[in-house]
Amino acid sequence: MKKDPLFIQAKEAVLDNLDILQTNLETCVNQGMLDADSEYYNELLNLVEDATIVDSWDELTEIITLAKTLETDIDAWLSIHGRTSISLDWPSPQ
Repeated sequence: MKKDPLFIQAKEAVLDNLDILQTNLETCVNQGMLDADSEYYNELLNLVEDATIVDSWDELTEIITLAKTLETDIDAWLSIHGRTSISLDWPSPQ
């Protein structure tokens, strides 16, 4: 069975966005954001792991939804501390 090229591109885009979120989270933690028991960090690691093995749009969409929640939390912390961020562009099924 041949993989859908759009799905493969979307999966790569999600992994790129998760990498950006991980970098943003590390920056926030270094600047004082509390990540009790590394909750955010561990959730991001789980999302990266899941994103590498998913093989359907439904699974990828679920990862995107969870990642957007993390993105919102990180962006909120940055905003409270006077920093702005750019919203990530998340793929969607066509």
